[in-house]
Amino acid sequence: MKLLCTFCLVLFFLSSPAQKLLKGVVIDVEKNKLVQNASVFLNTTSIGTATNEQGNFTLTIPSGRYELIVSSIGYETYTQSLNSNNLTDFVTIKLKVKSELMETVVVQPFEKDGWAKWGQFFLDNFIGTSAIAKNCKIKNTKSIRFLKSKIELTAMADEPLIIENKDLGYTIHYQLENFSYSFESRYILYTGYPFFQPMTGNFDRQKKWERKRSEVYFGSMMHFMRSLYINKIIEEGFEVRPLKKILNVPYQTNTDTPGNYPSTINSHLTEEERINKYFDQILHPDRYKDFIGTTIPGDSIAYAVNQTTAGLDFTDFLLVIYKKKAAPTEYQLRTKNGGAMMSQIILLNGKPIEVQANGNYYNPVDLMSTGYWAWSEKIAMMLPFDYVPSKR
Repeated sequence: MKLLCTFCLVLFFLSSPAQKLLKGVVIDVEKNKLVQNASVFLNTTSIGTATNEQGNFTLTIPSGRYELIVSSIGYETYTQSLNSNNLTDFVTIKLKVKSELMETVVVQPFEKDGWAKWGQFFLDNFIGTSAIAKNCKIKNTKSIRFLKSKIELTAMADEPLIIENKDLGYTIHYQLENFSYSFESRYILYTGYPFFQPMTGNFDRQKKWERKRSEVYFGSMMHFMRSLYINKIIEEGFEVRPLKKILNVPYQTNTDTPGNYPSTINSHLTEEERINKYFDQILHPDRYKDFIGTTIPGDSIAYAVNQTTAGLDFTDFLLVIYKKKAAPTEYQLRTKNGGAMMSQIILLNGKPIEVQANGNYYNPVDLMSTGYWAWSEKIAMMLPFDYVPSKR
């Protein structure tokens, strides 16, 4: 595995002042008319604006790679990958009407009284169950509708969700693209595009928000990815160990090698079979015995892809423990690990993911976590990628 290149340190976003302006116009692709008041923002940041009466916008793009999101009620969400190193001077965004798309997706009626049936389930798995989640409210829950089949529950919204996070001081505009729960695997996947709008408040309230944000940040997935990018996971308080789950003898079949089930990555398995094995290991931990290796440094699992991107690559699972503080009390009550902020991560597709300096990584659905991060990485404890923590 190649070492992380030292130039990554220089390019780390916290010390990079380079910013560029992106100008553009948003139009209706069918009627060729200007779209006013469309939301234009960088995904999972507090950087955004709205189009004016002429459909024009100007947006400041920090150094690095981002996803440009353009949304307007009644239109399909527009996404475009941006890199500050090769921005064009002007872009024309063409939005497609959403109604035709919905007609092809919705092939069964929505659940009657869906929020009464599934609202709390949605909140627990989308907003979270942390103490912060109790003060995090969705203002327009009536826009959320549910579809239920024998194998899956799906939620969708016909307008951005307006979420007030009073503990962290953000109003989040969340463009929900997908929320699905598999009844068989118990796997929840939700994707969307959040825009963070900082709340206004006096000095004392701002200081309180910053303390809360800092508390959430240290030990988070974002903190880990930023630490990995600069090759300082150990210095930042993370302990990382390789983890293999070996099938116990009573559960082995004739196709398994008794006592020698070394890896979840097997050349004879198809991608579907491999993913199914991951879920079996996660859902039925008593069938497997964990073999935990010694602590490893960041450069044993990460490498430089190019001047602005690091790659994260590993086999089987990684056990990640944040050593500098204990998990919140409400999480400790759910587990028996002594209050440790302990997580396991797996690359579902067996392929590396790309990590950016700001802690973002691509593709997020390719990385699955269990343990602490599966509990904490919800909307209530989410921070924008342009967040800069105060010094400890």
